[in-house]
Amino acid sequence: EGEKYKLRIAVEINNNDGGYIRIRDNAAGIHHNDFVRAFRPAELPIDRSGLCEFGMGMKSAACWFAPNWYVRTKALGENVERKVEFDISKIVNDNIEELNVQSLASSANRHFTEIYLFKLHKTPQSRTISKIREHLASIYRTFFENNILELHFLFNGDDEILEYKDPKILFAPPYDNHKGEPILWKREIDFPIENNLSVRGFVAIREKASTTEAGFALFRRGRLIEGSYDNGFRPDFIFGNPNS
Repeated sequence: EGEKYKLRIAVEINNNDGGYIRIRDNAAGIHHNDFVRAFRPAELPIDRSGLCEFGMGMKSAACWFAPNWYVRTKALGENVERKVEFDISKIVNDNIEELNVQSLASSANRHFTEIYLFKLHKTPQSRTISKIREHLASIYRTFFENNILELHFLFNGDDEILEYKDPKILFAPPYDNHKGEPILWKREIDFPIENNLSVRGFVAIREKASTTEAGFALFRRGRLIEGSYDNGFRPDFIFGNPNS
């Protein structure tokens, strides 16, 4: 697809017949050389510079949502589509240590990965669906800003492309001089911490105060890891007590 390629991910939730969650992308798929490692818990990837760092995300999240799930993937450049099914109860009860991989011939140019979770432990309802939508938009906001991700959210057939809107920042005179020139209440930060790591970003005051949405958003490698949507990171020694 060349320079016109754009990562597209679709998260679909359906509450019918016990409910299911389907996540599908148009990325390069899981290649044969990575296949065994990809499904072994806590198996660290060879390249840990990306979002896959600890080898636990997909597996632990899938088991948390459902006892039954499968992964279908077609790696770019390979002629085989592969599928692995997980029945957690059967794996535990029968002490299964090797999973059966189903293979199907396919075009070398196709590329995707699909995760399908069914017989959900608990089907998400209306308020939870709304929060999932908002959290997804919040977590992947930097990828939207850099135009490298198009994230679709489908619920019972409705398809929505998620987006994140930055809160407006206060533009007002200094607090101790109400007749002074307005300033933008924002400050860039950039400072080192241990092990050659650093923290950078900004702090700001919202144009309109919000107890629910106030707080820091902490990112690692572009993905939000703490402080999503209505669960902002609010250390007491900075923010004080709630509603103070």
